[in-house]
Amino acid sequence: MAMLVWACSQKSSERFENKMAVVEADMAAPAEESISENPTHSPETYISSSAAMENPNDTTRRMIRTADIKFKVSDVINTTYNIENIVVKHNGFVEDTRLTSQINYTKETSIKEDSILKTTYYTVVNTLVLRVPSAQLDSTLKEIAQFVQFMDYRNISAKDVTLDLLSKRLEQNRLARYDSRMTNAIDSKGRRLDDVSNAEDNLLRKQAQADEAKLANLQILDQIKFSTITLSLYQNQSIKYEVIAKEKTVKSYSTPLGTRFIDALKDGWAILVEIFLFIINVWPIILIGILVFWGVRYFKKRISKRKV
Repeated sequence: MAMLVWACSQKSSERFENKMAVVEADMAAPAEESISENPTHSPETYISSSAAMENPNDTTRRMIRTADIKFKVSDVINTTYNIENIVVKHNGFVEDTRLTSQINYTKETSIKEDSILKTTYYTVVNTLVLRVPSAQLDSTLKEIAQFVQFMDYRNISAKDVTLDLLSKRLEQNRLARYDSRMTNAIDSKGRRLDDVSNAEDNLLRKQAQADEAKLANLQILDQIKFSTITLSLYQNQSIKYEVIAKEKTVKSYSTPLGTRFIDALKDGWAILVEIFLFIINVWPIILIGILVFWGVRYFKKRISKRKV
């Protein structure tokens, strides 16, 4: 009976192990599929967007595309040069670049009697404004992605300005017709100087509005043709060590004791002389005071003798 129970338990444990192996295999299979179907995102996949690509089938809409990206790089200066070369390669240009070293904090350590070690902790950052042809925006961003070590944010927008262009074009046509009518009216009906002057001033104002509308239209067309990329680059904090001279402690001058003693004797003698001269100057007052004192004393003695 014991042997029979042991044999049954062995068969049941084998069946359980086989079932567990099948379950583990089933669980491992979907995991492998999910990994293959969702590979790790590379910078090229998330730095760009469909908003950065032109749709060749859409010929009616006019889009202004912009990108605002901040990311960490290994070396800001070298990356800046490489990105500028990429932009030039794609027939773009650098509109603005601002490279700075932001000092986080500094500390000073005395290492010798006359030397100090100055330690500066700083971060190199750069902000670039790039202009590239709109058709090259997506490919430019994908080339820039190779320098990304950590992505802070990526904002890409595509603004439809079709109606804005139409509004500016209609405004130009409207002002052009007004200009033509006013010119004909001034040439044919202008008689008095005041009327002609007022009409000319009004015409100049309308022509200025027409010029502003034309410039605004050209600005929109320029933004459509060339997309704007704003990049904010930074790197890990750097440390700079610098040995500088220590400022010497200079004691203020102190007069020697002997000199101060002699000066004190001179000052004392001068004070004594001034007192003596003061007494000489007021000797009449002193004499009167003495006489009054002895007189009062004399009369007091006589009065006391009479009483006795």
